[in-house]
Amino acid sequence: MINAGFTKNIQSFLISHQIDLFREYSKYIESSFQKELTFYEDGAKKVQEEEEEDYWDFYLDDVIQYSKDFPRIMRNSLFVSIYTFLEDKIVELCVPNESTLLKLSDIKGQGIEQASLYLKKVLLLDFPDNSKEWHYIRKANLIRNCIVHSNGVISKSRSKDKLVKAIDEMSFVTKDHNGHINLESQFCLEFLENVHSFLRQLYKIDN
Repeated sequence: MINAGFTKNIQSFLISHQIDLFREYSKYIESSFQKELTFYEDGAKKVQEEEEEDYWDFYLDDVIQYSKDFPRIMRNSLFVSIYTFLEDKIVELCVPNESTLLKLSDIKGQGIEQASLYLKKVLLLDFPDNSKEWHYIRKANLIRNCIVHSNGVISKSRSKDKLVKAIDEMSFVTKDHNGHINLESQFCLEFLENVHSFLRQLYKIDN
């Protein structure tokens, strides 16, 4: 029989390993964008002063792609991937035991809210819902839903007022001039650290 300590160590390793992968990937994509922009900045230094405006006009589309378009796509995608990982790890614990016949699908709601309710009310698990990490994650949930269901357009969110409040209260996320959610370069890393800290509490993993 596999003892609880061994299982806990495996869970700790798997969680930490995935967190490390996300962290390194975030650093990789951000450095890649910066390298591309540095390439164009260095090129501008090599042209004559009177030619600099024409230089930037010629490469404008490329610069916009690497400074705005590509980062938005990649950061949104990475954020949603991290969130999905978090949701999977919460749902993974929602396994009925001998004291209940209720399944997760029997509980009203969806996503992490449904899973947290099941863990607290049905399995009577010590769920860290008073932690600062959980409060942060619930705000991030509003951002995730807007990105997934409304392509990041704030005005189309079903919870617009709550979403705007969350954006105002969180670091490294803003509303751009087109009314879209804008994740800054540090957002995914900050979200990732909150997720890691929360999962350590949920899975009772020592730091």
